Amino acid sequence: MNDFGKLKTKILQKFTNAYASGNKNEVKKILKMITENKDFRTLYLFYEDFEDKYIEDKKDAELFLNKIIPILKEHKSKIKKISKKLDEEIGDILITENEVYTHLDKITEEDNVLNAFEKIKSNNELINHLMSKKEQKTNDLIQIVENEKLLNSILVNNFNVLYGSTLSEDEQTQLKQIIDITPKELEENFKTLQEDVVSKMTDMIVNEKNENLKTKLIEANAEAKQMKPTKYNYYKLQQLKNGL
Repeated sequence: MNDFGKLKTKILQKFTNAYASGNKNEVKKILKMITENKDFRTLYLFYEDFEDKYIEDKKDAELFLNKIIPILKEHKSKIKKISKKLDEEIGDILITENEVYTHLDKITEEDNVLNAFEKIKSNNELINHLMSKKEQKTNDLIQIVENEKLLNSILVNNFNVLYGSTLSEDEQTQLKQIIDITPKELEENFKTLQEDVVSKMTDMIVNEKNENLKTKLIEANAEAKQMKPTKYNYYKLQQLKNGL
């Protein structure tokens, strides 16, 4: 299957759901299939790394993209069988499309008169992505959900550590809440939480006598005001509110 990005997203969602529900047995067969196939692991980790990759110069970004297209096609030709089996094993599962993965899938399609324009669009989108500076990621709990590192950890043999002992019971509950929140709920809850945090910090800034602490509060308040409604930022605001 050429829609490797879609399959990757389905795998991640399957593992994340199993992690939240505590049903590890549900994904053992999938895990075994993945870890035993080097080509599949390589392609999975390439897609993962591509999301974070930054190339400042446009010419270099174009050269890089042109170089990796035939390599990606070769890898995909080697994993058709396991991809089909994994897709059947996972079944239907609700996912949110990852646009970077979709564009990577598109540029590795075989050329034909029907997809030429879409491939050009995807190529340009990927170059723009490569030239865009990425936010610094952290090792927060939310990284498992928002930044898709769960399976990456599994692939480097940290599954039992991450899955069984990293999170407290409260953190696991919080993870499930983050996973289950709908886009509409996220937008509504985020706005309320953001207004609450900004209001509390504004009051603290007015009353704070320590200049160093006041400066930190002003910086944190400015950051909170600029946050967009994503799950990662929602988590950060929750942590900020708990610390006030």
